[in-house]
Amino acid sequence: MPLLETLADLTQPWAKFYSKSHAAQTVVMFTHLAGLLGGGGVAIAADRAVWKARTATDEARARLLAEISASHRPVIIGLAMAAVSGVLMAAADVETYLPSLIFWGKMTALALLLANGAWLQSLERGAQRAPATFGKAWPRLALASRFSYVLWFAVVLGGVLLMNA
Repeated sequence: MPLLETLADLTQPWAKFYSKSHAAQTVVMFTHLAGLLGGGGVAIAADRAVWKARTATDEARARLLAEISASHRPVIIGLAMAAVSGVLMAAADVETYLPSLIFWGKMTALALLLANGAWLQSLERGAQRAPATFGKAWPRLALASRFSYVLWFAVVLGGVLLMNA
């Protein structure tokens, strides 16, 4: 039995329940959108602050990095909410989503967003350990924050395209 058919069979009970339950659809979609809005909103606000601070003093940058460090938790919680609900939505119709190039484009954007987030955190930690290197580190932080900004919107665009495909 091909993989797609096997996955469709495994997820069939969930797909059947999900397709007949407006409450389940509402909760799952709300969780997905709330995770993207909450996590993405915090991330985009932090990205904007990093971008604006590219001309700031080292003292202002140090304060900003301390504030941004606190933003990672809500961003990760938002991503986790979106990921779990996204898996539930995909499991409700694997025969549509898994062959879809749009779906895999969205997953690629999400993977790039996660990798960029890890890079951004690494750059932040390095800058916090050696504040004297802010001048060298900040252009990379600003670049990573630009990538983050674009990737958050790419993930949302992928979701909209999936809904309208």
